[in-house]
Amino acid sequence: MEQEILALLPGEVGEAVKSIPEPIEEIRLRAGRPASVVLAGGERFLAQNGRLIPVDQASIARVVERAAGYSVYAVQDSLSRGYCILPGGHRLGVCGRRTTDREGRSAMVDFTSVDLRVARQIRGLADPVTDLLWQNPASTLILGAPGSGKTTLLRDLIRQLSDRFHQRVSVVDERGELGAVVDGTPRLDLGRSTDILTGCGKEEGVYLLLRAMNPQWIALDEISCAGDLAAVERASYCGIRFLATVHGWDREDLVRRPLYRRLMDARIFSNLITIDQARGLHTERMDLTWRSNGSAQR
Repeated sequence: MEQEILALLPGEVGEAVKSIPEPIEEIRLRAGRPASVVLAGGERFLAQNGRLIPVDQASIARVVERAAGYSVYAVQDSLSRGYCILPGGHRLGVCGRRTTDREGRSAMVDFTSVDLRVARQIRGLADPVTDLLWQNPASTLILGAPGSGKTTLLRDLIRQLSDRFHQRVSVVDERGELGAVVDGTPRLDLGRSTDILTGCGKEEGVYLLLRAMNPQWIALDEISCAGDLAAVERASYCGIRFLATVHGWDREDLVRRPLYRRLMDARIFSNLITIDQARGLHTERMDLTWRSNGSAQR
């Protein structure tokens, strides 16, 4: 576990985390509940000397303060939206009491729980699916449930498109998770031919990159609203290919959701990569199997 993560945690929690040999995906602290970690096999409570490690509200407040560099006010804009991005691309999700002042500015206070999601770079993770892009270099959608590893897979696909296939890739890194840019330098490798735009919403970012960077591909993490879809659709008419992720359990889940059904009917994405519950990767050509009435051809 990286030292910068351990430095955020209460002492007992940090010691317990260091003793876990498996890759840790999340560290969760809830006031009045035992500390826990999320591993590939699920959530596990942390213990030392045979007892569960308790967490109180004061400990959670200190974690948030450390994550904010002891200036919670400076990161209150992102905290009010439920998260804070840390160096290295790690994300601290927060829960508490959300307030709004007379000027309409929101803030998160009285933190009750935090979820530290550990960013990972797994080189070669995308190897089983890169043949799909090589044989059919077209817009590609990554589908998986929350926590299934979509962002980690997207990160490696971006890197391989840039370095193996020598394509110009532009990334709308809205929350700073994909490239983990610190002081203008990415901490995570997205490839030599990749340009990264951070701190910008996906809809605005797509148009900005289209005008400014002449990309061959644009990568987005989580298409989740009509504005994202409109930007993708418009840019695709200019010949841009997309790499993007969406939340969903399986392909039928896309059919049930009006936004994603519209995305499929627009035929912007030709390739689909699905991450199953065991984190296996499955590829298919949607342009060959998707009917215009919004159903899947079997």
